[in-house]
Amino acid sequence: MKKFIAAFLGLSLVIACNNQPAETQEESVSIDELRAEVMELHDKVMPEMTPMSKLQGQLMTASVGNEDSIAIMTVATDLKYAKEAMMVWMREFSNNFDESWSESEKAAFFKAEKEKMQRIDQKTQEALKAGQEMVSSLEASANAAADSSAAE
Repeated sequence: MKKFIAAFLGLSLVIACNNQPAETQEESVSIDELRAEVMELHDKVMPEMTPMSKLQGQLMTASVGNEDSIAIMTVATDLKYAKEAMMVWMREFSNNFDESWSESEKAAFFKAEKEKMQRIDQKTQEALKAGQEMVSSLEASANAAADSSAAE
């Protein structure tokens, strides 16, 4: 019975040792994939910064003297916060990552960063949509006012 237990433990040890490099390689691929997913989200959101700035400026200008200035400024502020979230994320991402971390620490970092970027992407898309809708609404109102003035 002792020989059986010793053999079982020995076999278990061999199997465990043989599986470890495969898991490490799998984790490494997973980390590379996670990093790529994070950067893909970054690359999706980053080009939206300029349109968001433009929309924010248009809305801030349009809010002056407008009876709906609070609603307009709310949308402009949402655009501002979405841009700031991206800028903060970029600073923190580059300052917080350490190549000397273990594979599991790297995986946890990239999973957390992916979740952050997904939230930033969602916030960005929502703010852009609201901003575009507000600008369209303001333009439609301005056109309607111009048409009614022309008709008089």
